[in-house]
Amino acid sequence: MQHHYKNWLEKLKEIWEAKNPDAIVDLCADTFLWYETPFDEPLTKKEHLLAEWQGILKQEDIKVTYEVMCTNENMGFAHWHATFTRLPSNEKAELDGIFLVMLDVEGKCTEFRQWYNSRI
Repeated sequence: MQHHYKNWLEKLKEIWEAKNPDAIVDLCADTFLWYETPFDEPLTKKEHLLAEWQGILKQEDIKVTYEVMCTNENMGFAHWHATFTRLPSNEKAELDGIFLVMLDVEGKCTEFRQWYNSRI
C-alpha cells in the first residue's frame, strides 16, 4: 500500500506544481468523497473537483513537499507543506497540513480529507 500511496502523493504534487488542474480527476475513482475542509460538504463529482482545482492557475512559484506518516491496506496519512505566490496580488502563501487519503486496489482515491493552517 505504501507504494500506491507514495505514487498517488507524487502525482498530486506534480499536478499542483505544474498547474495542471485537468489531471486531478485522474487521481480519483468513479465514486469518491473529497473534503477540502472538515466543514464543507464533500465534492463527489469529478467536474466539481476540477472546478475547485482551477484555483491553482492563480498561483505561481509553487513548491509542494510531503512526508508519509503511516499507511495500512487502503489508507495513508501524510504531512504536507506548500508555498506559492498568489496572483495577481503577489502575496506569498505558506500552507502546512495533513492529508488522509483512502485508495482502492487500483490506487485511485475513494476518500480525501485535509486539514491545514496557512501563513499568508
